[in-house]
Amino acid sequence: MKKTIRKNLLSILVLIFIGNVIAFFLDPSFVKDPKMWLSNCLFSIGLGWPMMKLNELVIQKYAKKIRWEINPIKRIMATLGLVIIVSILLTFLINYIYVLNIRGVSFTEFIKTTLNLLLIEVLLVVYLFSLMTGIEFFRLWREGLIRQELLQRKALELQLEALKNQVNPHFLFNSLNTLTTLVHKDPDMAVSLIIQLSDSYRYLLEQKDKKVVAWSVEKQFVENYLGLQQMRFAGNIRVQIETTGNQDFYVVPLSVQMMVENAIKHNIITSDEPLHINVYTEAGYMVVRNNLQVKTTTVSGENVGLENIRQQYEILTGKKVEILRDAGFFTVKLPIIDKPLTDT
Repeated sequence: MKKTIRKNLLSILVLIFIGNVIAFFLDPSFVKDPKMWLSNCLFSIGLGWPMMKLNELVIQKYAKKIRWEINPIKRIMATLGLVIIVSILLTFLINYIYVLNIRGVSFTEFIKTTLNLLLIEVLLVVYLFSLMTGIEFFRLWREGLIRQELLQRKALELQLEALKNQVNPHFLFNSLNTLTTLVHKDPDMAVSLIIQLSDSYRYLLEQKDKKVVAWSVEKQFVENYLGLQQMRFAGNIRVQIETTGNQDFYVVPLSVQMMVENAIKHNIITSDEPLHINVYTEAGYMVVRNNLQVKTTTVSGENVGLENIRQQYEILTGKKVEILRDAGFFTVKLPIIDKPLTDT
């Protein structure tokens, strides 16, 4: 309510100011006569207020019929034309009542005064309309950008959710494959694996709705996963995890584990050719590096893990995952995330 009152008072003051400026151009002597000045203020309000409200009504009606994004030129020209026509008709009507009847001037003087007033008013209307149109266009443009950003964010969130839903079954599939190889060969080890697998899936259930997870939590999961794999490969996987400096950072859930898993899946692992995996931090990246002794047979689903994680990091951080293959080593660098991201 108070805001509306302030807005109306400001509009009245602006109308009085504009009316007095126009009157000064038409007849500067009016400033010497207080009654004439007061009369001109009332005339400015009487003409300006209904003109302003009618023009607002015209603009609102056309906003529903002709939208900016569909036909902006037609919207501007049609609205401006109607605003000018309404202003001319209203000016003739108010001037007829005030100048010709109340002030009692001659018809010739009435026409002269009205035409001079109209000339100034039309120029003023075009200027104010251009200003208001520019403000409206900027507002709609800004709203459009915000709306586009929200749509893009929603699209990315949906894409991220799809990627996360793809990862969890992938982990289960590979873990069950490991269990299958042990269940007849070494039942006791298979039982131990089931227990560790249960702990691993507790992690998945706890982190499934999170975009990022603290490195300390992911590290525990990686170590648990490696315990499962050591059972399968009889200690032929040599892993060194060294993260120096500040440990209070975040990673995408399962990202480091999946890089370790890819190294195990794609490389030969024997007592004569053990697999060496190093996990460490370097210049803002979490690095997973392994020696290359690639299997000759193709592993099914080999693109799921790395490509999935690459997309998640790009969505969340805007940074690319770096992948290097040189000098007998395969290296993946995951951007470190300094703070938790909201899950809204």
